[in-house]
Amino acid sequence: MNDFSASEQKKFVTPKSIIWFIIALTCMGGYYFLINVGLMKVQGLDFFYLWSSGR
Repeated sequence: MNDFSASEQKKFVTPKSIIWFIIALTCMGGYYFLINVGLMKVQGLDFFYLWSSGR
């Protein structure tokens, strides 16, 4: 058991894990963005009203 755990000492941060983290981050960001747009459409608000109301 001890030699098995010694052979499994791998780096936690690898390029593959970084790529998957970025993929998951963009998926979650898009998910919350779509929820935000959907909620504002339910409430009858334009999503970009903050930008358009500043003029």
